[in-house]
Amino acid sequence: MNHIGLDLGGTKIAGITLSQHGTVLGHQRIATPQSYPDILKACVDLIKKLNATNDTLQCVGICTPGVIDSDKGVITFSPNVTALKDMPFRDDLSSALKVPVHIANDAACFALSESKDGGGAGARIVYGVILGTGVGGALVVDQKMPSGPHRANEWGHVAFPFPDADDVPATCGCGRVGDIESYLCGPALHRQLTEKLGRSITNDELVAGINANDAAIMGVMQRYATRLAKALAMLITIVDPDVIVLGGGVSNLDIIYKLVPPLIGKYTLSPVVKTKIVKAAHGDDSGLRGAAWL
Repeated sequence: MNHIGLDLGGTKIAGITLSQHGTVLGHQRIATPQSYPDILKACVDLIKKLNATNDTLQCVGICTPGVIDSDKGVITFSPNVTALKDMPFRDDLSSALKVPVHIANDAACFALSESKDGGGAGARIVYGVILGTGVGGALVVDQKMPSGPHRANEWGHVAFPFPDADDVPATCGCGRVGDIESYLCGPALHRQLTEKLGRSITNDELVAGINANDAAIMGVMQRYATRLAKALAMLITIVDPDVIVLGGGVSNLDIIYKLVPPLIGKYTLSPVVKTKIVKAAHGDDSGLRGAAWL
């Protein structure tokens, strides 16, 4: 049986077909329509294209940013696809396809993917952290997502822990002040770089500066690493995962995996931290693959 998943975002809908062993059999991408009926139709059409082999469709998985009422299959908060808010998307799609539809937060799908056959493969307790435009996270145990009422762990939207004097609270996109996302998302890192350098820089310039050991850029990265270590220390203290897998644009900075792990023990009760911090194995496709594995 093949597995079909969709990643439904504000600008694009990506789709994937995986074999039962995780081999990619098909990949499609379209622009996200604006209205709810058009989104629903686009998803149905895309799934039919992904099922090009006419394999008997058993179910479909969907990942999307936001908070999901898992009992009703309703997205109660969507930062990017506002047309889906409070709509019976899961049931409507299921009716159109005549198969069950499973829907989960994109961070949860990311964590499921990396637990299944990615950076957390072989570990029992895996926590996936996304450091991108926003900051998200989700827990997977024994390759299964705990079935809480929202199926989302909004780790990025809790208060930033262990603040120092220079950890001035910033406003998050959600409207709250001083949460983890406001310090650790990609735009926050670039804001910190701009404040230090007096100008904005591209991601390529950031990587070049790190490789050249530029003092100003490395100073910002060291501060970012300390903040990330604090946030991960809180996570480790509460969840105690075997592996934390990092995804999103910031996770592609290899310096993170050098700077952060030695700092975490400064903020945990025991200075000995056994949790591994690793990069996602499937990159931008990880959430999409997780949707297929649903």
